[in-house]
Amino acid sequence: MNALDYNNLAITAYNKQQYKDAEVAFKKAIEENPKYAEAYANLGALYAKFKEYEKAIKLYQTCIKLKPTYAGAYTNLGNALNKTDRHEEAVYFHKFAISLDNKSANHFSNCASAYKNLGRFREATNYYKQAIALDSKHINAHFDLATVLLQTKEYAEGWDEYEWRFEKEEMQGHLHNYKEIFQAARYGGQTLTGERVLVHAEQGFGDTLMMARYLKLLKEKGATVILYLRDGLKELFETLEEVDEVYTRSEPIPAFDFQLAFMSLAYVLDRKSEKLTENYPYLYAYEGYELVSKKLKLGIVWGASNTGESYAKKVFDLRHFKAMAKHEDIDLYSLQLGEDAKDLEHHGMKDDIIDLSLHIDNFATTAKIITALDLVITSDTAVAHLAGAMGKKVWILLQKVPDWRWGVGECQSSWYPSARLFSQYSLGDFNSVFRQVYKALEEEYSIKVIDE
Repeated sequence: MNALDYNNLAITAYNKQQYKDAEVAFKKAIEENPKYAEAYANLGALYAKFKEYEKAIKLYQTCIKLKPTYAGAYTNLGNALNKTDRHEEAVYFHKFAISLDNKSANHFSNCASAYKNLGRFREATNYYKQAIALDSKHINAHFDLATVLLQTKEYAEGWDEYEWRFEKEEMQGHLHNYKEIFQAARYGGQTLTGERVLVHAEQGFGDTLMMARYLKLLKEKGATVILYLRDGLKELFETLEEVDEVYTRSEPIPAFDFQLAFMSLAYVLDRKSEKLTENYPYLYAYEGYELVSKKLKLGIVWGASNTGESYAKKVFDLRHFKAMAKHEDIDLYSLQLGEDAKDLEHHGMKDDIIDLSLHIDNFATTAKIITALDLVITSDTAVAHLAGAMGKKVWILLQKVPDWRWGVGECQSSWYPSARLFSQYSLGDFNSVFRQVYKALEEEYSIKVIDE
């Protein structure tokens, strides 16, 4: 077999998800012809799929040396650089790809994403729209444009574009698993006379908690409000007067007349987001919780769901709380669940922080504990949304360019008036975030924390 045959064999294996065979065949193609530029690029794409970005970068660079006019290699290199937080370099190579081929929607969309990660939202919007002008059905350009528009508070257009999420590859499994729901008639905002509207969770816990503010508006439309949620939320949502029935994914899908995904509530009921805090707070604990302490009772979370690609950027080291944990006027209470909760033992801080994780079995019990706290300090995770939705004072610690929900360089949240936002000054620098937190503790509580 010659190099071309090996390359074609590798592509066939790749398309069949036989990735190890594809890797071997791409390497054989290169062995047969060390100047076969496309084979280097294809092998790079294989490594990029499995997040081996440094390997991918070297292969793309080799491809470019062999074939300097290969636009696809430049934009793929830009994508890999973007994934390794080298966003300025990514922009450069995406623009070079555009200079070689200005008819590719992918090149423009990829460049937009690099600008987005730099927090340069005007340029990102411009490039996403150019991608869409070239390909009106470019799914990623539409969806990623939505996140930029929502971040910059261009809500009406943003919610329109956000509906493209249903076309994304990542959503197809969910659409298939719950086709009984998605194939039914979708609620469109009309006035009802008691018809049953099934509002179903489609994304993370935080998304559901954030959009729950609109359930009251749905009830006011005359709907019988039926919820279909991820496990762990039922007890919390059963406390809401505007909700008639609550089910979880571990239960059969109930009867309904119309369906609506949680993240489409804003699109249908409040596209301009004029009623963001009309019903605020909107989530409550069904009973209180007693914490006996005369100190500042401070609940903390430092981890997040590790299923998302942004996990590493959202979370921070538990040891950032060490100075607070040692302070004589502060009691720290851990609300952290999952693998990250083990950090208390790993870092030898079990005696300094009161671990409440064993008392938490769902969001209702988390809410109950939050009622007893003076303040919650948390990473960008579901607890941030829960405390915010309850109207509890919460400080949310964010990466330099945070998720779209938290706006652009803001200190207060448009979604949660009780929340205060603390963002990194430079990429990955949570030390600067905690310096801001120490200053705020001194200003608001007259507690001076000295960083060790």
